[in-house]
Amino acid sequence: MGKLRQFYDKHIVLHPHAGAFTSEPDAARWSNKDLDPVPEEKKTWEWWHVGGFWIAEGFNPAQMQVPSSAVALGLNPGLAMVACLIGNLLVTGPVCIVGWLGSKYSVPFPVIARASYGMIGAYWAMIIRGIFCVILYGVQATLGGNAVRCMLEAIWPSFAHWHLDSLPKSADITAPDLLCFALFWIASFPLLFVPMSSLRWLFAVKIAIMPFFYVALFTWALTAGHGVGPLFSIPNKITSGWSIGYVFCSTILATIGGNATFAVNMADITRYAKNPRSSAIAQAFALPICITMTLMAATAQVVYGQVLWNPLTIVLLWNNRTAKFFAGLLFAFATIATNITGNSIPFAHDIAGIFPRYMNVRRGQILCAILGFAMNPWVIQARASRFFNFVGGYSIFLGPLVGIILCDYLIIRKARPYNIYHLYRPGGLYWYWKGCNFRALTAWLVGVVPLLPGLIYNINSNIKMDKGILEFYTLGWLDGLVIAS
Repeated sequence: MGKLRQFYDKHIVLHPHAGAFTSEPDAARWSNKDLDPVPEEKKTWEWWHVGGFWIAEGFNPAQMQVPSSAVALGLNPGLAMVACLIGNLLVTGPVCIVGWLGSKYSVPFPVIARASYGMIGAYWAMIIRGIFCVILYGVQATLGGNAVRCMLEAIWPSFAHWHLDSLPKSADITAPDLLCFALFWIASFPLLFVPMSSLRWLFAVKIAIMPFFYVALFTWALTAGHGVGPLFSIPNKITSGWSIGYVFCSTILATIGGNATFAVNMADITRYAKNPRSSAIAQAFALPICITMTLMAATAQVVYGQVLWNPLTIVLLWNNRTAKFFAGLLFAFATIATNITGNSIPFAHDIAGIFPRYMNVRRGQILCAILGFAMNPWVIQARASRFFNFVGGYSIFLGPLVGIILCDYLIIRKARPYNIYHLYRPGGLYWYWKGCNFRALTAWLVGVVPLLPGLIYNINSNIKMDKGILEFYTLGWLDGLVIAS
């Protein structure tokens, strides 16, 4: 038992490091090295590194699927583009403000949440965000696997038929896709060990390469579709029974859902920035990405006679093997960057915030990767409507979450500075009642509960639901943010 105890104390428990921010006797319960404010020497991100992050995020296939999904569900490409632009504009403000808080105070989201929810109440905010991050990690890895498949089919065309029928249709994935998912997962794993402060080089490469990739995709869409006119003249063909307005607002919600995590995640990234202005360029590439992806989905209808919503599925239909390989390579590159910074690291901060004595960012990232594989994320990815419902549906939990933080900081506190020391001190300013700010938790419930009927209908459309409730749900993230605030 003595050796087990020594192993436990040496390798399992995370002891407060020298110079830890908190000096409380139970410091290990509230902080570790990854939760302390970032020291000045590790603030290595320039504004253009953050810009590179958003370029990578814009070319992430999951983001691209939102406008494509809208077209696949029957919305006119022009309306799909406008809906995505509105969604991006609505979420820009919260993204920039939370990013500014992270850069100003050099702390991650779990620590910022303590100011509004209490040091124990913030656990709920971490759980809500952490669940979404781990699910999105798996979904992104599935898309990365699709990119790997593009590369393998470009090299070996016969791979498209490799053990194609060995898995049942109920699995929602084929053997080639499962293998490619595993290959992408393995390729991503070593980057989980790279510190966040050192990942800036990844986005420096993105900022140099991805704009050219965008131009290539845009050119292909225009050329193959015979110009903008034929593509944008495609009429609305909603076959699901929904109205055009319902699908339009659902597209706005799904666009917000794709970026809703960044309204709470940006602090985990910008805490490494040298100055608070770095996060202000967040949505600079929103419009061109929307244009490109709606054009790609519309082009697929014109060229292939199919309604395709996954951009990588469109790439798989290309006859040019060289173009197919490099498109897959660049999509995989962008997906790895987004998955680590947008999902893996935020989840790791959340789990570290809940269990700082045992979990740091590295351990949390490994756990996120394992859970992301185990949850069978390709089930969500299998259909456009299922992807739409998931991304839009979960955002109703995140809107009130960030709304409370923004209202607390901007209106209640009138943007007065946080007391950083008390963010780590039990019994201090942010302890509230027994560690929880029940007013904030109640406000979160008030923001979420009115939207639950719409979410239930989206899960099971056989349930009869009042039309007004469904229309209210279509802008659920924004509704929840405003109500909770």
